[in-house]
Amino acid sequence: MQYKFNAHTPPKGEDKWHELKEHLGDVANLAEEFADKFKAGKLGYYAGLWHDLGKYNPEFQKYLDKCHSGTSSYIKKVPHAIHGAKLAWDLYKPTPLALLIYGHHAGLPAKSELPDKLANPKHEEDYKIACANAEQELGKLQIDEDFNPLVRSLLTDCYSYDLLTRLLFSCLVDADYLDTEEHFKPAQTIQRQQSLAEPLCKRIDLTDLWTKLKIDREKVIQAADISSVNQVRREVYEACTDAAELPAGVFRLAVPTGGGKTLSGLSFALKHALKYGLDRVIIAVPYTSIIEQTVNVYRDILGENAVLEHHSAANTEQFYSDDKEEINDDARQQYAKARLATQNWDVPLIVTTTVQLFESLFANRPSKCRKLHNIVKSVIILDEVQTLPVGLLSPILSVLGELCDRYQVTVVLCTATQPAFTGDTGYLKGLKNVRDIIAPDLAIQHFQNLQRVNYELHLQGWLWSDLIDDLVAHQQHQALIVLNTRKDTLAVLDVLNNRSDDFDRADIFHLSTLLCGKHRREVLATVKARLKNNLPCILVSTQVVEAGVDLDFPAVYRAVGPLDRIVQAAGRCNREGKLGLGRVVIFQPSEGKVPQGEYQTAVDETIRLLNRENLNLHDPSIFEEYFQCLYQSGADIHQIQDLRKRLDFPEVAKKFRLISDDTTSVIIEYDDKVRKRLRELNYRDINAGDYRFLQPYMVSLRNYEFLQGKDLCAEIAPGLYVWGGTYHAVKGIGIGARSIDYDPADLML
Repeated sequence: MQYKFNAHTPPKGEDKWHELKEHLGDVANLAEEFADKFKAGKLGYYAGLWHDLGKYNPEFQKYLDKCHSGTSSYIKKVPHAIHGAKLAWDLYKPTPLALLIYGHHAGLPAKSELPDKLANPKHEEDYKIACANAEQELGKLQIDEDFNPLVRSLLTDCYSYDLLTRLLFSCLVDADYLDTEEHFKPAQTIQRQQSLAEPLCKRIDLTDLWTKLKIDREKVIQAADISSVNQVRREVYEACTDAAELPAGVFRLAVPTGGGKTLSGLSFALKHALKYGLDRVIIAVPYTSIIEQTVNVYRDILGENAVLEHHSAANTEQFYSDDKEEINDDARQQYAKARLATQNWDVPLIVTTTVQLFESLFANRPSKCRKLHNIVKSVIILDEVQTLPVGLLSPILSVLGELCDRYQVTVVLCTATQPAFTGDTGYLKGLKNVRDIIAPDLAIQHFQNLQRVNYELHLQGWLWSDLIDDLVAHQQHQALIVLNTRKDTLAVLDVLNNRSDDFDRADIFHLSTLLCGKHRREVLATVKARLKNNLPCILVSTQVVEAGVDLDFPAVYRAVGPLDRIVQAAGRCNREGKLGLGRVVIFQPSEGKVPQGEYQTAVDETIRLLNRENLNLHDPSIFEEYFQCLYQSGADIHQIQDLRKRLDFPEVAKKFRLISDDTTSVIIEYDDKVRKRLRELNYRDINAGDYRFLQPYMVSLRNYEFLQGKDLCAEIAPGLYVWGGTYHAVKGIGIGARSIDYDPADLML
């Protein structure tokens, strides 16, 4: 039987099939275009040309016919990726082509397992038939290309091979998805091409962004007074714009809290990208609370649609009107464009999380890897870089170094507490040729000029009641208390609530991951308003409030924790310099516990340093010694570099986790909007938009905590639960025994 070979069935309600030869050619050309950015265009081309070679199998064409006719309720799938992968393995084994093609639907496999997968005898006859049919349409399959010089130039070691494979995989997957989308959803392709720009307007580019930012910064600098704060901000901005002229590579940006690093760092990135013909700027931050704050700062200057915000808790409420929960047409269009852009990051300015960035770089699934080729030729700003987990530093720094060396990437390490990421030691192979945007002498001067606090040490051991007594003795009606665990925050809240003669319950607030994201945003907004209006405000929090959150308390109490966390907490004290000096109290709790593992190691090292005579916490150089000591505990605790050597892509993806995956998320029925959405879900299947909407209403519980309350939950989709236990207006979710300790008047559920 003679077949007209097709790649895909017609779109619903239409009769135009997607011809296979056309699909293979278009994907090959697009993948080649993507891979040309890193001189691997031919590898991209043949990955695209052969990725669906197995669809030349007549059995696959029968499968498509059945799918289109809908004549059977059960249609057995016909494998197709294996045939193109076998051809690539037989002809060009040294290249990553076989891995890419085999994994373009299911994910990159382990290289050691690929030969057995390809040698399956039951596919041998289909393979021969598919190749014969392919040669009739495509011509000779064994081409005359000599990949060896290209492979030798790109693959200097196993880590280079690993990263090249990931980037080529991204090129193939994105090209395949884009061409398939154009067949099934051409209107979506047009929408994607408009990117985040307004309809009928030209696409936003880096020149537009830099021009707007430069005008704004120069206007602010000219209008500012000559205070020490503004002098520092001016010098930081000028240093960033000057350094932008330097060749690409790795840079450090050490700026004290309040020194303007958010906008000055972006100024460096935009100007540097334009200078060296780079495509985009990617800002990665550790916490969603900082993302929202950072994005708002950028949008105020650059425009609402200039920034792609990509993280799990992105606020979708902005697309809803106040009086009814319907998306208007303009908002719907912008939301749809942003959603499309998150798939492959084909926009000039992205703000995301370090989790999204690095877990994508070490992933093996197509949807996670799709964006990776658009990291090539970019500037990556790693904000609050000290928060990267010590146990994953070796693979992280290895990939960052390779991106800078071979893929035209510039990395900016941005924080007030710079980690020791340079040089090679016996326990950490650091980044090479790191340059300081702010000269070290000038940076020290900035930290001295912006000293806003006095540190007080109380290391003899305080009960929670001693902490509260100190608040009362110093008449601190506004104070931030930062503790090491969620359990400790609840204990301190109980002590505060029992001191009704000294504190009004209405003045006490709480922030931790016991609250859903929507609740945390509301607490932060309330706290900021009370501080601004000089109203009483005692905020008890875990570390979620420390790095980068824009709060300004006259006093901060920090339980002894990692040294960098202590200094970050101090950045929430007298932030705007309105007081002479704020008060930061570092105390050793006699009650409560410290999280084990890396955190405990960091606390032990901090205690050692705090007991040192004449310790100056305003000297940024103290962190060099601190971090060097931490790294000795192990910078690759999961042996990910060994797995990368073996090209075991599934195992790397499994082991590389910035956030522990031993949790289960539950949905909190926090307000009427989420309750309405949950009612709607009773009548239809849950889609990706529902998951995005529900994310701000979720609380992540450790699995043992979830098991304590599982009987109270309703499972509305596989692995998706609605919390049926108690939820307190201040303390958040009630777990185990705590669920019966709440005053009924304070329960929200």
